[in-house]
Amino acid sequence: MKHINVATYNICHGRYADLDWSRIASAIREADADIVGLQEIDMGTNRIGGLDTVAALTAATGLTHALFVPAMDYDGGQYGTAILSRYPIVDSGILPLPSAHYEPRAFGCVTLTLGEGSTLTFLNTHLSYESAEQQKIQMRYLADWMAENLPAHTPAVLTGDFNTEDFTTFAPVTSLGYALVNDTAHEFKTFRHNPVAIDNIVYREGRMTPEAFGMMDSDASDHNLLWCRFKLN
Repeated sequence: MKHINVATYNICHGRYADLDWSRIASAIREADADIVGLQEIDMGTNRIGGLDTVAALTAATGLTHALFVPAMDYDGGQYGTAILSRYPIVDSGILPLPSAHYEPRAFGCVTLTLGEGSTLTFLNTHLSYESAEQQKIQMRYLADWMAENLPAHTPAVLTGDFNTEDFTTFAPVTSLGYALVNDTAHEFKTFRHNPVAIDNIVYREGRMTPEAFGMMDSDASDHNLLWCRFKLN
């Protein structure tokens, strides 16, 4: 029986932590995360002094396998999301999401080898904040891609800042046999200002069973970290 700890964390490019990556890593370590989906990642931008955020966080967390997912060029560098993992990445992909005239968005997908012949597919994204309708379009796009590309017998997780606490927005994905960690039964107000439940961990039911979950209250970002410990079936 395999257990794995998953987290999602919007770090607001390190602004609230004053670019002290150890403060951000502290929440990830406290959650004992094996895999974390990160949002609002700067890479080499002027506002963070040209730093490599992913390299800094892999060093600070000990999660040494990583994928940066650029959504757009920004301020002399790039801006997007990232995945950090304790387990090796054996396959990866980066795909744009339909963003219309809004800020560009993308999602990353990795296949992780967990040992003993088991694998996990892990996706991470950050949906548009400007339009609820665009969020629904992006969720449908994600669901269609997942239905076409993720074999039904494999465990799979989607993390992200979805910028909505309307849980019906997830219907295209939940209709495929996925469930939410953050939902009406267990609601976590992950955004710290004007608290709203906009960060989530979505998992394939039947292949994964939540055993414990919660939220790390941390002032290292304007979001709190959401985590879940799964048993892989």
